[in-house]
Amino acid sequence: MANDLSAQLQARFGSAPAEEQDSAPTGDAYSELTRLITKVTGVEEGLEREAKLEDLGVESLERIELAVCLEEASGVRLNEETMLSVTTVGELADYVEEHS
Repeated sequence: MANDLSAQLQARFGSAPAEEQDSAPTGDAYSELTRLITKVTGVEEGLEREAKLEDLGVESLERIELAVCLEEASGVRLNEETMLSVTTVGELADYVEEHS
């Protein structure tokens, strides 16, 4: 999934979304997720665990980009069904935490 999604994103945006890696060490799944949501959407506030992804601007294309970034950062594969079933930042962070 990641390779196909990466190729689609690269074709659309001209570069793979996770090519820019921060040199700062990553923390827990929630911290990493909020960093990636900010990277994907530009949203820096309102990233509480109960915040709805949709309210943060995470729509279909952003969900794909977020899934690719999370997989590359954490090694956790996020399929389409999973990405559609989670609705909040906390649910997605918990999923990544449980599967890493």
